[in-house]
Amino acid sequence: MADKKRKSIKQRNILFLSLISFILGVMIMTSIHTNHSAIAATESKTREVVDYIETLEAEVGALEAEINATREQIKALESSQAQEETQLSYLNSLAGGLSVRARLTDMEGPGIVITLDDNAVGAALAQKNNPSTYRAENYIVHDKDLLYLIRALSHATEACSINGLRLTDASSIRCAGTIILINSARLAPPYKISIIGDQKELVSALTSCGTYLSLVYRGIPVEYVKQDKLIIKAYAGAYSTNYVQVTDDRINFPPPDDLLP
Repeated sequence: MADKKRKSIKQRNILFLSLISFILGVMIMTSIHTNHSAIAATESKTREVVDYIETLEAEVGALEAEINATREQIKALESSQAQEETQLSYLNSLAGGLSVRARLTDMEGPGIVITLDDNAVGAALAQKNNPSTYRAENYIVHDKDLLYLIRALSHATEACSINGLRLTDASSIRCAGTIILINSARLAPPYKISIIGDQKELVSALTSCGTYLSLVYRGIPVEYVKQDKLIIKAYAGAYSTNYVQVTDDRINFPPPDDLLP
């Protein structure tokens, strides 16, 4: 009986140990499978993260390339704009110089003002005392008096006007009865000639001019004053060319690149 009992106990122990071993084996296998699944999932997620990072790096590289290209375009535009501004500045300077030469700009500077008037007092006395020898033209300012005075001072003249009318190379001074026409405008005495230039040269040329001395001799009221600040307005008339034509192609404006100083 005792042997049977011990044998039965031994069999139960073996069965119990076998069951425990089986359970442990199942647990171990389950754990190993779970670990393998976790590792596989981790590797998959890592691959996804790596792929995402590589995609972002590629996009960043493309954006950097686009930024660099945009910067180069900006530099090119800035360079082109600077060149255009330089050309525009030169053209403005050129236009300003041409306007000055064409007398189309107000001018300011030192000079003299010459004032002439008809000798009304002398004319009245001569007509009263010597009516038989009285000649009215001897007591008035003529167009040639103005013209000769201006010509005598032209070498020292930089800008000139008569009664506010700017004189140019195309200006005309002519007589029309008892009035004088300048730039087709009717003027009457007194005549005020404003000239910008070297004051010393202008005064010297005026006082040694035969026309000036003749005016003084005839008793025509003529005087001059120096002014340190004269303003002579721009020519307001029109330039007309009805027949002249440009025959030299070199007069045309050059290409923009050739306009740079």
